[in-house]
Amino acid sequence: MCTKRCGHGVPCATSRLAAGDAGDVPQYPIYPEGLKSPYRERRFAAGEQLYAALGITREDRGARRNRFSRNWEFFGAPVGLFCYVDRDMGSAQWADLGMYLQTIMLLLRAEGLASCAQEAWSVYHETVDETVQPSDGLMLFCGMAIGYERTGVVGADVLIDRAPLSETVRFLV
Repeated sequence: MCTKRCGHGVPCATSRLAAGDAGDVPQYPIYPEGLKSPYRERRFAAGEQLYAALGITREDRGARRNRFSRNWEFFGAPVGLFCYVDRDMGSAQWADLGMYLQTIMLLLRAEGLASCAQEAWSVYHETVDETVQPSDGLMLFCGMAIGYERTGVVGADVLIDRAPLSETVRFLV
C-alpha cells in the first residue's frame, strides 16, 4: 500500500497506478457490463477526442496512463471533495445524488469556481477510505476537483463532441 500522500492529504492513488495496481474490487460498476450501442461508441469517441487534442496517440499507453493519473491529483485543483453514498440506496437515490452534485457544481460556477466530478476515485476507494474513514455502510461514489478555471493549459479547454439533441431528447408540443 502506498503511504505517500498527495497535496490533498489523501494517500497517493497515483503511485498505485504507476506501480501497475489496477485498483480495488469495485463497489459498483462505473459502466454497465456490455455497454450497448450507441453509448459504447460515444464513450470510445470521447476518449479518442481527448487524447488527440492532447497529442497522445492510441499506442502511447504510458502517456495515456500519465494523463489519466491526473485524476488522483484532482487535476491540480486546490480543493478536493469526496462524495459517499449509503450502500443500501437504490437507483432513485443515486439519481438524487447526481442532481445534488450538479447543484454543487452550479453553485460553485456561480461563485466563479470550476469543478470536475471524478468517478475515477472509486477505483482506489480503499486508499481514500484509509484517510476519510467513512462511517460503516458508506461507499465512495466519486471525488470532485474544485478550483479556478485554468485557461491556456493543454487539455483544460478540450470540448468533447456530444450527441445531437435530436438523438437524445424528444420534445412534445
